[in-house]
Amino acid sequence: MKRIQFFEFHDLAWFPQSWRDLMTDLMGLFDAIFNPYKPVIPKIVEAAQKLNCRNIIDLCSGGSATLLRIQQSLESKGMAAVDIILTDKFPNLTAFQKAAAASRGKLKYLETPVDAAELPAQLNGFRTMFTSFHHFRPDSARKIIEDAVRKNDAVGIFEYTERSLVWIIALLLSPLLLWMAVPFLKPFKWGRLLWLLIPLPALCGVWDGMVSCLRTYSPPELKELVSGIKAEDYCWEIGRVRSFGGCFITYLLGYPARKDEGAGS
Repeated sequence: MKRIQFFEFHDLAWFPQSWRDLMTDLMGLFDAIFNPYKPVIPKIVEAAQKLNCRNIIDLCSGGSATLLRIQQSLESKGMAAVDIILTDKFPNLTAFQKAAAASRGKLKYLETPVDAAELPAQLNGFRTMFTSFHHFRPDSARKIIEDAVRKNDAVGIFEYTERSLVWIIALLLSPLLLWMAVPFLKPFKWGRLLWLLIPLPALCGVWDGMVSCLRTYSPPELKELVSGIKAEDYCWEIGRVRSFGGCFITYLLGYPARKDEGAGS
């Protein structure tokens, strides 16, 4: 099946921020329950060590649960000095604040929108993206990687969604997860209980989940993206690793072959 570029509701500027936050909160709950990126966290920590990384700039951070685990893994490896900064075009500030508090202030965040394809000059370091790269069309996706290359930054892209029957079946059942999970999302909000009676957010979530799978780049498509980028001194690593159940993580790592100073220095 070829990649299909449909729209997702929570990409749209007019989509209600409260509904968008609900979706990112649910993704955070999913991460907390299944920890899908556990198999690649050692790879990320290894890359950060190799690059003498000082900053990790997470793009399109959403609920940000994965970054908390990465921060804890870095700390266990004696890399507590690495700063991790959460960013998003539509920041879920409640989720960011919760992650920052859980990390005892070691996770930082920006309240202002950040364009993943053109980072401000002061944001430099190892760029990461989790379950978000599929939102971008090939031309925009290539610009995200090109911006990292142009500024001599490492980049890591990770997706647990993919075009598979397993995910399609799981997403058809996802409204049950919404109805079961809403009362337990923290911080608790009474208004969310109304969504248990109104199916529209659940239907938007099913649509967005389906489209996320259809949009996700396969390893050959990622190779095609980077093949058109002038980066002779960059090392690229693209592949898949098994995650929970029958799911896999597709990943891309790119970093300068030689770097005299630490990433984000």
